Amino acid sequence: MERRIEDLLLRGRYKAGDRIPPEAELVGSLGVSRVTVRAGLARLVDRGVLDRRQGSGTFLVNPPGGARLRSGLEKLETYTVHAERLGVRLSSRDLGITVAKAGLEEAEALEVERGKPLVRVSRVLLMENSPAAWMVDLVPESVISADQVREHFRPDAMLLDLLVSEGVPVGSSQMSIEAVMVAPEDPIGTKLQLESPSAALSLVQTMYLTDGRPVQRSHDTFLPGKLNLHVVRELFEVRKLA
Repeated sequence: MERRIEDLLLRGRYKAGDRIPPEAELVGSLGVSRVTVRAGLARLVDRGVLDRRQGSGTFLVNPPGGARLRSGLEKLETYTVHAERLGVRLSSRDLGITVAKAGLEEAEALEVERGKPLVRVSRVLLMENSPAAWMVDLVPESVISADQVREHFRPDAMLLDLLVSEGVPVGSSQMSIEAVMVAPEDPIGTKLQLESPSAALSLVQTMYLTDGRPVQRSHDTFLPGKLNLHVVRELFEVRKLA
């Protein structure tokens, strides 16, 4: 819960010394109980992020360390959408758009023959001009050409945004997540300008068309504090047919 409160404070661009919304308002904004909000606030106070002053309210002491994108595994949305909700500015550095031949792993994931041409889009994702992730996307050239990508790809958006805008019917995705260590001398560490070894989240994702065919393969490596992953599970009522 403290992470959700932190995200709310980031969206509101609260600064050190600002009084944050009262508990009742946080309950309405976050859609949770007062007990849950109170527990989250207490943990943020313990961490030195917030300070409660009797009779005055709760104040921000130490602003959360940078904006984080949120990825809900229950719904396919791009990081662009989450960034817009948070008011975070995305951009790219070291953008590369090339044509590569499908290797064994890519061929199996995208269900194409080895050696088939794939459009490869690679870049450093920047959040508020700070390196957040190294991203590599692959899509069969039969789906979208490299020239189309070069002409229409926006550095502040994802390749998935472009596919959707071009009418490609993407319907679902499958993702694997792994914690990894990245050293400054590693290719990804060099791209992200690391000065010391860092833990990171490695996300490998395959996008599928509405008819079930794979259409895009992505490998993203996010630095700590730049991405929140959450899973929502729902119990659906089973209704008997009349």
